[in-house]
Amino acid sequence: MAVTFLETTQVGTIYNQDEVAAFDAETEAELIKAGVAEAVEAPKGKSGSAAPQA
Repeated sequence: MAVTFLETTQVGTIYNQDEVAAFDAETEAELIKAGVAEAVEAPKGKSGSAAPQA
């Protein structure tokens, strides 16, 4: 499950507006109910890397 944040929110760590993060179904439901996030489809697979490729 994944959500995109509508405002800066702390869920263990701080997430900024428009950031996308994955959570379990219960946490996702709580964030949506609180009005600080909305559900999105989780990205499939890894699309980036931690460092630029040489």
